[in-house]
Amino acid sequence: KPRPLGPAPLAAPPRARSGEGKMTTGSFSDKTWSGTPMWQIADELEEQRRKREAEERRKASTPVAVLNVRAEGEHFLCELTLLIPTHVAGLPADSRPDASGFREVKLRGPRRRLRAEAVQDGFELRRGFKAGGEAEVVRRNHGLRSKTWDRADLPDDSIRIDEDEDQEHRLRLAQRPRGTGWSRQKDADFFVHTHSPMAYDPKKMQYFKIEAATNRYVPCDAPHDPVEYLVNVSAGASLVGKDDADLSLPERPRSLLLKELVLTGRAMKKPLFFLDQPASCFVLFESVRGPAAADYCSRNFHTKLLAKLSSTLQFWSDEMTTSLIRSILEDLDTELLQQSATCYDGAALGVALLLGDRLTVATLGGVRAMLLTPGGAMRVVGDQHLVVEEGTERQRLDGCGGEVVAREDRLAVRRPLLPRDPAPAQDQATEIRRVLEAAPDSFATLGFAVEDAVDGKAAKAQYRRLALKVHPDKAPEDLKERAKEAFAKIETAVERIEALCEADAAGTSKLHKLLHAAGSVTSAVMPRAWAQAFLDAEEAEDAAKKAEEKKKALAKLGVFADGRLAHPDAARASALIDEALEALTAPLPKDNGIGLEAVPVTRALGLRDLKRPHGIVTADPQVDFVQLDIPGTYHLALLSSGTRVLEEKDIVARLRGFPRQPKAASLMIAQTASQGQARKNRAAPACLASAVVGAFEVQEEKAPEPPQKKARAEQAPADKARCLHILLKHKDLRMTKDPESQVRLKGKGPVTRTQAQAERELLAMQQALLDNPNVFHVLARKHSECDTALQPGQSAGDLGWVSRGSCGNPQFEAVMFALKTYEVSDIISTPRGLHIIQRIA
Repeated sequence: KPRPLGPAPLAAPPRARSGEGKMTTGSFSDKTWSGTPMWQIADELEEQRRKREAEERRKASTPVAVLNVRAEGEHFLCELTLLIPTHVAGLPADSRPDASGFREVKLRGPRRRLRAEAVQDGFELRRGFKAGGEAEVVRRNHGLRSKTWDRADLPDDSIRIDEDEDQEHRLRLAQRPRGTGWSRQKDADFFVHTHSPMAYDPKKMQYFKIEAATNRYVPCDAPHDPVEYLVNVSAGASLVGKDDADLSLPERPRSLLLKELVLTGRAMKKPLFFLDQPASCFVLFESVRGPAAADYCSRNFHTKLLAKLSSTLQFWSDEMTTSLIRSILEDLDTELLQQSATCYDGAALGVALLLGDRLTVATLGGVRAMLLTPGGAMRVVGDQHLVVEEGTERQRLDGCGGEVVAREDRLAVRRPLLPRDPAPAQDQATEIRRVLEAAPDSFATLGFAVEDAVDGKAAKAQYRRLALKVHPDKAPEDLKERAKEAFAKIETAVERIEALCEADAAGTSKLHKLLHAAGSVTSAVMPRAWAQAFLDAEEAEDAAKKAEEKKKALAKLGVFADGRLAHPDAARASALIDEALEALTAPLPKDNGIGLEAVPVTRALGLRDLKRPHGIVTADPQVDFVQLDIPGTYHLALLSSGTRVLEEKDIVARLRGFPRQPKAASLMIAQTASQGQARKNRAAPACLASAVVGAFEVQEEKAPEPPQKKARAEQAPADKARCLHILLKHKDLRMTKDPESQVRLKGKGPVTRTQAQAERELLAMQQALLDNPNVFHVLARKHSECDTALQPGQSAGDLGWVSRGSCGNPQFEAVMFALKTYEVSDIISTPRGLHIIQRIA
């Protein structure tokens, strides 16, 4: 009915009759009615509804930027979450917007040392979003990479970073668990993770993990919210020897390529969903002295890596990554030293660990790394663990008693072999040689026999007899320098014995007999019989007690404030006691340790004879970090010691020659190095050369395309590609019958080509295509073992138009669509064989 004009009458409403309930219109009863007419109440409610829906539509059509500042290790960075409405225009006036109708975009600013710098970055990006939208944020974020804030521009630490308009969205984002892989449980208001024993309660905003001991959920810290960086990763590894038979030698280098750490961890039930993407790890292992240690490390490195990575869900800072790699190497080293089959062999290695946009490179031993940046700069990483003439590593070797010897064209280190001959010689030349080379202690230097009494007077008498024999004035011209050294050693010996006798005459006599009983050190690991006789004990437990007693007696001769023995002869006796204890507990080496060769490195895993009881060789790696922040391609090559025959410029030329084909680059480096070693007439194991090459292509962030341009791009056939390919089979394939090669291989016998031969043949074709990429179809017709090679003209090797998802091999398909037009791919391995591909459309 039409509503009356004018003010509403003030008459009271009629009372409800007996038995009637509350009024059916609205939710008001006669007891709560204020006297306002029902049509006016309805108008007010309708107006409130319209305002509420208008506010909801405004919120649904208003872009919002939620700013947060996160700590990553020692750095801070801003994280701007852009919530962009998916239906800004064309929203019906009476429609109710969907609460999830926002496109979410996350942008992270550069890493900063100060939190205030990261906050200022966030403010700058948020201002850009309000001024020009997502495109302006991307532009300003790119400029922040090279921006340095003045102190005066930085805000106070207590400044508020949130805004009133983002509170609702901030709360909604906080109620959602971080990362991917979460699913809401049915009939329950919490989330569980698909690949990790974790849960999240959105009401309490608390994460939980399952405690192994009780199998119950307990509170835990929030996992790291992973970021997927615009970095494309590809890698390849190659091993080349004198011939293909050498590739199975036990001494061969070994490689490990984990291109998808998250997928690998999922397969091994080690959740790694919280790692920044891409996450990859490449390792090169090299034998030192024997193959057992390198083989053990290559089979166990990845299990330790995945277990330790999954042990914490937090952000992996540079410091944490360094500790991770060191702990893995420490565990491997401990296990190697405890096993009789591996303890006297050694392993060198190079590790490349990529987490997001941070590349960690660790090297140990003779394996080195070479980094090539997009700007063309070259940097050698980790080439500091070889035995050299001088430097900090050489000083460390000399300080811990290592003996450096010459081996072919390089230096090597071993545990010193010290003969002991206390009997003076008759002729001068022999006596000079005895004093310098066969007298490791003062008593042997002065010629004291075991039955001689030792005191200051006897020491001076021995000195006078020897001084006449080795005096430089009586030596011929060619012996004068060595005579001076021998004479100085005799003078030092008598001074030391006099000092010992003054401190403890009885203890000095015992020290003399102890050193005489030790005799000569003739092998890297002394026989157990020598240790038992030296310590006068058969069992290890008794030997430890006897050793403790002898060391207490040595301490009476004098110690420094830090507890070290003050006299060199007492320190030598203490070292021999440690050698004896080690000989009783260590596994027996082959030939009683006589065949243990000196090693050319100062750091490696294993090598028990060079680590116990005194550490001559250590297992401490060199760790370096590379921030992948320049658009373009970074190349990293892990190189075995066999590649040292190549100059750095030669390696750089091969990396640049195959910028997007790391497998081809690694094969070219290893092949050239092996040929260089063979020209020097080296033995087969020395001619083995290996290289692992990783290519990290950093893409530049691009602003979103305009709708018209985006629509045209979507209409283009981006989901289709047309390629040519060349297929070479080898005898190691498991696929015995290939229906797509029956015509091409008809009448031919079984394939006898090895995989290494197939790789070399494809590499030669790739080199030919570098000069003329237009001859791909010619090479396909001549060499390819696929039936597509029989197609006429320029269609030889043509696979036709291929749609995404239609190819049976995901790896093959990914390579096809990643290629640029007329670009030639890297060498690819599939169940059919080895391929190279050229995209033509």
